[in-house]
Amino acid sequence: MSQSQRSPLPLCATATFLCISELLDMVFSFTPQDILRKTVILVCRKWFFLNHHRVSRELSWDFKWFADDAAKALTRLPGAGRLVWRCDHYCENIWPKFIKSLNSVEKRQSNPSSKSKWRQWPHSAARVESGSMKHLFQIYSPLQHVELFSDYHLSDESLGLLAFPSTLTTLKIHRYSTSTLDIGRILAICPHLEILHTGSRALLSLQGTWTSQESAVRSDPLPLRSLVLENVELSQAWLEQLVARTPQLKELKLIRITSASGSACDWPSLFQHLRSQSFALHKFHYSVHREIPSEDDLDDMLYALCPNGSERTLWSYNLTPGIVRSLTEQPSVLTSLDILWHYLSLCHSDGWKEGEYFYSSTPLHRLLCESPGLRHLKSLKAPYLIEHMDVHHRAKAYYDSIFSEPVEGGEAPLFHPGIWVCRNLQVLHLQVHSHGGFMVHGNSERQVLLGYLSRTLFSYISKVTPQLRDLHIEEPYTCSILPGAFSFRTHLSEHLCGGLPLLSSLRYLERLRVEFDAISCDIYEINWIYSAGRNLQDKSARRAIMSKWEGQLERETQMEAIRLQNTTVVPLSGTWSHDIELLKDLGSTGLLQEVKTRLEAIDKGECECLPNLQKLSLNRELERSPERSMGSIFVPTPTKKSMWSMFRS
Repeated sequence: MSQSQRSPLPLCATATFLCISELLDMVFSFTPQDILRKTVILVCRKWFFLNHHRVSRELSWDFKWFADDAAKALTRLPGAGRLVWRCDHYCENIWPKFIKSLNSVEKRQSNPSSKSKWRQWPHSAARVESGSMKHLFQIYSPLQHVELFSDYHLSDESLGLLAFPSTLTTLKIHRYSTSTLDIGRILAICPHLEILHTGSRALLSLQGTWTSQESAVRSDPLPLRSLVLENVELSQAWLEQLVARTPQLKELKLIRITSASGSACDWPSLFQHLRSQSFALHKFHYSVHREIPSEDDLDDMLYALCPNGSERTLWSYNLTPGIVRSLTEQPSVLTSLDILWHYLSLCHSDGWKEGEYFYSSTPLHRLLCESPGLRHLKSLKAPYLIEHMDVHHRAKAYYDSIFSEPVEGGEAPLFHPGIWVCRNLQVLHLQVHSHGGFMVHGNSERQVLLGYLSRTLFSYISKVTPQLRDLHIEEPYTCSILPGAFSFRTHLSEHLCGGLPLLSSLRYLERLRVEFDAISCDIYEINWIYSAGRNLQDKSARRAIMSKWEGQLERETQMEAIRLQNTTVVPLSGTWSHDIELLKDLGSTGLLQEVKTRLEAIDKGECECLPNLQKLSLNRELERSPERSMGSIFVPTPTKKSMWSMFRS
């Protein structure tokens, strides 16, 4: 038989795990939300229907965004799984629409004919004709997460009108002034609530008692797993009754609480009550307004209820050398640390004061230099001194060049630069201060110093913590060292010379939030962050700016020569002697030349620039995509309105 007459061999498809829905489902359960949303559900109908229950659409709005965005955003509320809303007194006209929209969501979800559209939609791809049922591929989920930031101009009555959907599992409410909140009503209308966080900068009174809703709540156990109450006035009896009905509670944080009756809070009684419950806490914090716990009570708060916990939450003045030692000597590795501090506390040259109590900044710094297992650090409420990152004492050399003699009435700050050993840190939320420059009065001297401190901060973070996924840096609203007067303010520079481009080397970074006091630069000084800002026109504008740095670079070289001659070598805290590459890389920390080199590499395409960045905020607003963030920072002119329309929410 000739070769042409032979029958073709049958093609046998090779079976892979991609053909088995159960295995696919298991693989997708480990896939991050952004990859599911942007990639996986777009592959085919099968992958879409396998993952629709995992994907949740988020609706966020900030009062700093375009005014007409609020009404437009509210039209997208039905079907959103998460809602994040930030408003102030400018939102008085929007608030009634917000109440109406949230109430309509509850009515829609309580209507059997509109419940869970997914149950009515076909799971078979064969039943979906091309182009005839496009609405089936819209992401729809019941509203489960609500986070609300509200200003004091919004009355308690208006907040009480909100009909939170019964489908809620997470509710976080942040207030900025003295106010009240009816927790009982929330627990009654949200029977599936697992996470409840509420607090205020000023005192928040928990109006009524949750037992006042007894007819609705009855005596059934509550599904709460996380309860965080910050700066609230409450009754200890109310609290004990509440936690007695939360058998699944894992996280309990009572931050700076005040007794509603005016009597002192009874920690021993609460401690024994918590130990008698059936739940096992993984995270716990307890602090009372204007009270400093004894060493024994502090040990109970830290270790007795969560002996093997890897997360600790502390007030800044409780972070004593003894506590630092105990945290580093514990058998369980410290992975998460949240440091608290009251925003009205006064500053000191080497730390902060709250009332009569002085807190040194050094223990927090030493803890970071001695805790290699740390993965999450949130210290937005406890300022950290940038001078601790000045590993080569360049700021001190600058101070000495200005003040040849000690300034009368001024106390010279003492800093202990060192290298953090938590090289695998993934979450860093940091409020930064600089107390070494409070004696600098000249505008030109301040500008030089602030530029150096800003570059030091961004350079240090990019080199010492290369695994960061979430970075939030905050400037202080006030920083008062001298009584009765505002002293040196730490204004991080958003201009190119401020060193923000040094963060571009964080290749895993997904969320970036730097709360600059003001944005006064041109857009091309920031838009290198995303690909659209790396066009020829913007590159040329950045090169023009850098060409004017020649004088500064020459002076920088001269000062470096002087510093190397006059500065003695001081051992660094937490230095890894075997990490030669890191020590070498830190040699240029804070120098303007380093920024110039990095910018040139970005514009030439020689390095990846924040390849995983998803959310950005640079002016004290909610994070969103880098392109849209640029659209809210730089308001378009009428002639460019069409070009900027793509950045609108």
